[in-house]
Amino acid sequence: MQVKPWDFMVKDTPSRDWAEGKGAFIVFAFFCGGIAGGLYLTSLYFNNLWGMFLGWLFALSMGIFDIAHLGNKAIVWRIMMRPNSSWISRGFLLVLLFIGSAAVQMALNYWYPGTGLETVFKVISGIAAFGVVTYSGFVLSYVSGIKFWNSTIMPVLFIISGFAGGSAILLVISCFAGTDQFGPIRLATISFLTAYTAIIGLHLWISTYNSATARNSVKQIVAGSLAGIFWPVVVFVGLVIPSILIAVAQSGSHVTVIINAVCILASNLALRYTILKAGMYGPLLPAR
Repeated sequence: MQVKPWDFMVKDTPSRDWAEGKGAFIVFAFFCGGIAGGLYLTSLYFNNLWGMFLGWLFALSMGIFDIAHLGNKAIVWRIMMRPNSSWISRGFLLVLLFIGSAAVQMALNYWYPGTGLETVFKVISGIAAFGVVTYSGFVLSYVSGIKFWNSTIMPVLFIISGFAGGSAILLVISCFAGTDQFGPIRLATISFLTAYTAIIGLHLWISTYNSATARNSVKQIVAGSLAGIFWPVVVFVGLVIPSILIAVAQSGSHVTVIINAVCILASNLALRYTILKAGMYGPLLPAR
């Protein structure tokens, strides 16, 4: 059916800027940012240098995808000059702060572990990492025109999903390293996976009663055009299979923990895509 140019005034209008064409870079940027912060903070807690380094690489990837999304790369510096009014500006600055402070912290951890200076940079990089993992959720929650995004639960959802993915990667690292931290990291992964499952359901439930437009977004995810991604990938691959694998995983179960991490990461990426793709602007004119 042909879309009329005035349909946006009387019907819900899908948001396409961050999910189609070059907008797909934003999906990957949000994914990398969540994993970067979640993996780095979890690794910082367990003092795992390899995990910190991989989290740092994910943060670099986030910056690359953000820049790739821009049409004019020369305006990057201008975007960063409005942190008082723009979450995009804050995001660029947080990523830069994290990349710089984490690089120094990792160097100190390797050559001068346990020093006061390393502790200072642990605090700085930890704060920056938390900013990176929360950034994408806050960006979406501040878009008042899209009710499915405009929710206080959105930052929490992105934080929990980032920690679920990050802890799954750290579990792989600890399994191959043969450290005695496998058990505690496994418990952390189970906790984050449980919270991840609950927060997805909570967000969909809240959105159903938020507004008619948000309810239509939920319908697209659970029973519409996005159901083919949500149920097989986000739910079955990313929640059901990891719940089984993590329950039987042992410190020597290399293949099991790798499959577990891949499944959770696939769910993370698919979730961000479905959230961005399901966003709709409400009609300008009220329904009669």
